Order: sequence, then C-alpha cells, then structure tokens
Amino acid sequence: MLSTAVRLICLTAVVVMLAISVNVYGASFPGLCILAAFTVIYVQLPGLLVLRLTGIKQKYLSTQIAVGFFAGWAVNLIVYFIADWLHSTLILYAVCPLLALLYIAALIRDNKNGIAPRRIRLDRIPVLFCIFFVLILLYCIINTQYLYLSPAISDSTYMNPDKAYHLGLINSLSHDYPLQSPWVSGVFINYHIFSEMLLSIPVKLFGISSDLITLSFGPFLTAFCFGLSMYSFFREMSSRPERAGLYCMILLLSNLYITRNTTSSLAFKFILINDNSAGYGMAAALMTIVVFRQWYDSFRNKESTRWSLLILLTLFIMLTTGVKGPMGAVTVAGIWGTMMLGIIMRKVSPKTILPMLTFTAGFLLVYLTVLGSKGQSNASGQSVIRIATIADISFWKRPLIELLKSYSIPTSVRLVIVLMVFIAFFLTAFLLPFCIGYIRELALVLTGRKPFEPARVLVYAECAVGFIAMFILNYSGHSQVYFGLVTAFLAPMVAFWFIEDMEERAPASGLARHSLRIITCISAVILMFTTWSLAVYYSNHITEAASSADPTIEHSQYLSVTRDEYEAMQWLEHNTAEDALIATDRYYSVAPEDYSYENRWSNRFFLYAVYSNRFSYISGSGYNIPMNDWPVRKEMIETNNKLYDADFEDRGDLARELDVDYVVVSKRFTDVPDLTNEDYELCYSNDDIDIYEIAE
Repeated sequence: MLSTAVRLICLTAVVVMLAISVNVYGASFPGLCILAAFTVIYVQLPGLLVLRLTGIKQKYLSTQIAVGFFAGWAVNLIVYFIADWLHSTLILYAVCPLLALLYIAALIRDNKNGIAPRRIRLDRIPVLFCIFFVLILLYCIINTQYLYLSPAISDSTYMNPDKAYHLGLINSLSHDYPLQSPWVSGVFINYHIFSEMLLSIPVKLFGISSDLITLSFGPFLTAFCFGLSMYSFFREMSSRPERAGLYCMILLLSNLYITRNTTSSLAFKFILINDNSAGYGMAAALMTIVVFRQWYDSFRNKESTRWSLLILLTLFIMLTTGVKGPMGAVTVAGIWGTMMLGIIMRKVSPKTILPMLTFTAGFLLVYLTVLGSKGQSNASGQSVIRIATIADISFWKRPLIELLKSYSIPTSVRLVIVLMVFIAFFLTAFLLPFCIGYIRELALVLTGRKPFEPARVLVYAECAVGFIAMFILNYSGHSQVYFGLVTAFLAPMVAFWFIEDMEERAPASGLARHSLRIITCISAVILMFTTWSLAVYYSNHITEAASSADPTIEHSQYLSVTRDEYEAMQWLEHNTAEDALIATDRYYSVAPEDYSYENRWSNRFFLYAVYSNRFSYISGSGYNIPMNDWPVRKEMIETNNKLYDADFEDRGDLARELDVDYVVVSKRFTDVPDLTNEDYELCYSNDDIDIYEIAE
C-alpha cells in the first residue's frame, strides 16, 4: 500500500512539473504532445523493431526499452543522412512511422498467436527508482524550463548562451548537412551534433520551435533517457539487480564531482541540465557497455546474433561519438585495452581483433568527418597535452595551494595533495569503495584469482582512460570534462561491485566483514554531507526558478532576449534568404568592463542569427577561434565594427567585400546613430533592433 502511494505521488509530481511548464512558463502543450509522439513513433518503436528483426533480446524490459531507444536514434540518423543525400523530405516523414506500424502489427500478430509480449507492470517499478526519476527530472527542469519564459509572456526572456548555441545547431540542421557555423560563414561546424540532428527532425517536419524542444521538452527527454539507462545499467551489471533502484538513489544523493562550490555538482550540471546533451552521450555509453557484453558472449559462443550485435555495437559507438566525442573515444580506448589485456592473458581469442577493427572504423568515421574533418572550425588551441588544468575549475584549489605554501611544503607534495583532494570531491561517497575495489579487482584478475569478464574489465578500463584523459589532454573548451564524466558515472558501479563482493565473503571472512562495516560507515558519513549539499542546491534553485516566473523581473541583458529581439529574429527568418550573411554587433556575453579580446568566452553567441537559421558574420569568434589566436579575433571584431561606424563612408563597400547582406544593430547594447545611406537601407526597426539591408 505504501509503495503504491509513493508511486502515485511520484506520478503526480511529474504531472505537476509538466503543468507548471505549460501554465506558468509558457510551454506549448500541443507542441509537447507532438514531441512525445515523435519520440515514441519515430524513435522508440522503430528501435524495438530493429531489435526484434535481428533477434536481439534483453533479459530485462527496462534494458530492452533503453537499448531500443538508442537503436531507434541510430535509425533516425541513418534516415536523416539518406534524406539529405537524396534531397527528400518524404523519406524523413515516412520511414520511421512505417517501421513503427510494422512493430505494432507484429505485436498484434503475436497476441493473435497467443504469444503475449512483455508488459510494463507499474507495481513492479521500484519505488526508489520512481523517486530517483522525479528528482532528476526536477534537477533538469528547474535549471532549464523553469528559468525560461516564453516571449509571449515576458518582455525579457532569460537565455543561457550555451542553450542558444544548441538551438542554432538544431535550426541549422533542420535545413541541411554539413552544418555551417551560424557565426562564421563558409566554415563547417566542428561539434558533437547527433543529439541536435535527431531533434532537428521535428523542427523540419512539424515546424516545432527549437526553444520548445531544448528548453521545455529537453528536461523530460533527458530524465527519461539518462534515468532509464542508468537503472538498466545497474540492473544488468550488478550481481544484485533488485538493488538497481537503490543504486540509482545513492548515485543521485552522492552529488558526484563537487568542485565549483560545496553544493553544485559539475557532473550533474553537464549531464542533467542539457547544456551540451552530455546526458544522452553518457546514457549511450552505458548502453554500449551492455551491448558489448552481449556481443562478446554471442561471439564466444558462436551464436547467430553475433553479427547483428556487432553492427548494433558499432552503431552505438558511432552514436556515442557523435553525441559526445570524448565519451566515444573513452569507450573505444577502453574496449581495446580490455580485449588486448584479455589476449595477452590468453582469456580472449585473437579473433576478436577483426570485429574491434570494425567498430573502430565506425568510431573514426564519425570522429574524423563529423567532429574533425578538414576545414572545420576548432577552438582547442595548439597543445594536445596540458597536465592537470582541469583542476582549475575547483573552488578550493587556490586557497589549498596557498595554505600548503605557507607551510613550505615542496611542490611535488603539494601536487599530490591537490590531486588527492580533487579525487575526494570527484568521487564523493564512492571514494573508498572505488579506490580499494579498483586496486583489489585489478590484482585479482591479473593473478588469475578472479575470472576475466570483459564487460566488467571494460568498466575498469573506461574509468582509467576517462580519468587520465581528463587530466592530461587539452580538449576544446570545457569538453575536456566529458572524459571525466565517464569515470564519474562508472565509478559507482565499481564501488557497488566491491561492496557486493565483501557481502559474499563476509560470512566466511572476518576481515571482509569488518572492512565492509568500516567502508560503509565512512561512505554513509560522506553521503550525509553530499545529500545535504544536494538539498541545499535544490532549495536554492527552486527559489531561483520560482522568482524567474515573475515576468516583471529583469534578467541580465547579456544573457536575455527581449520580446522585440525575438520578433526581430522571426522577421529575419521569414523575410531573408536562407543563405543570407548577417553582421552583428552583439558578440559578447559579458559586461563591457569585463570584456577582453583575448578571452574567447567573452565573444559568444549572437542570439538573433541563432534563431533565424542565418549565417552570422563575426560573433562566433568566441567558439571558432582558439584562445591563443586572439589577434585574429581582434582583427575580425575591429573590421566588423567599421560596419557600424556612421562616419565610415565606405561601410557599404566593406559589407559587400565581406558578402554581408544585412547589418543588425542591437540598440540595447550599443549607441549607434542612423546608418542609412545609399548602401544601407533600413528594412526593419523596433525599440531594440534596427536591421539594414545592403544594396547590391
């Protein structure tokens, strides 16, 4: 009875959050329904049909749904590329709904033959998983939808620049691929776009706005995708699958990767808040491990499904890479390390090398064409190796170093201490069981006292690869964090394995029994702190989200879009050519006193061009030019400024030289006089925006 009541409360909480999104924050309910139907008809059901046709079955229904979801995602990407290649929108419209109908027909036929498919029984869903799902959905939604008000409701709408960037990718991909930078014309974007590619399909087919997808539907999709995958991963990989719901709750309450301050989890920020779709990438990486285990077992046993599983594994690796490149790299490196270790130990057949070359080719195909092809924009800088720069994000690093210096502690010792403290805040409640369990497992496997299980070894391998890569590589922007996120979300599984092993040994071993008690107590104390920190985070951000629902509140002008600006974006979309090149004077997201040419993060995201699907001259320099190439950025910006100089009589000739078609003046940010002359014709104006068309 109590369990049923909790499930009903959780269901009610989800409905209430949805109602708040619609009634308070202005999300379109019909639009959300279309997106939910799209997810089921275009993604989930076609994916389940793929598993059915290939004979791939999962032990648990949750895993079948999760694996089917990503299989459907892969199908959509394949259809997208085929439709783009053939220039046929009809293929996008028809293929996935047809696959969904075929799956439904197959289920109906099974019922007629007396073969009942597995049904979802709500009474069997663990209560702790229900609570976990509600809490991660709340985490997603208070940091996304509940900070955003529709321009129809508010005169000023908060718009996180990262989200605006992804809105631009979705809009651009709804028009064509390869994707050109919305900011620097003629440059292909170098980014992880497979999530945006999927989400661009309803924009293209049904006219759904990209802000509704990312800011309103995104939190629900992230909670479903990551929550179900995490639960399925624990259920599949644990020797105590009935604890999967409990493990999910402990994962959440551990508030992993606390480095910015004592309450904010960097891991949850990137995984759950949708800034860069990392939640989808991590979920895909988890399901890749599950499929890898199934493929290896079928390969070893020479089952008929081994080839279809190899194809599915290759597609999952490609999908993970296309969503988040570092996560795909960690996955491939982990598999190679695992299998080569197995071959050296004579536990794995050398014949596995050929299949590994197959999915590695898939990885390279995506990595080199989607993320790193010639001529694409990049902002990673020159150096490939930069040791321990990731620790710079830690709020305690500087004072800790100063404290250690005051005691004249040698540099090498200081670095070790900083590393140890970083790991403690990185792993939080899993610190001891992970570290002890990792070393213990490595020793037992290498000495042959435990069997070599490739899927479990893969988890250990990915933990090592992710952590090392996070510390030594210099990846583009904050994308270096993604290497470490793989470790952060696999570390709990290692910790739980160690606890499960100790539980099995406890009846016969006093050492195991006492070790388990000590480690559990220490982890519980840490968990109390992280649970408190998570509660404080929820409290603070619920208050912030509630205050943002007041349309009279003014947001930072550098992170907000007014109703007039939004209308100007719509005008650009509806009244200019799709390949129009737009010059902008809004290329900063910081106050003028904090602006710097050298800081590429200061030169971010012109929101009008993002929404209008138009290529914008200059403002993407923040992401598209490496930090150490700031003189190039300065030259571009100073050249661009001449377009806004009323005293520069040749500004029309300069605009034509740059192939600029429209010049947008942001009157909220700049005091620009009337630019009208024989070359500049004022074609749109409101209180916040003036737009000039350049004479041919």
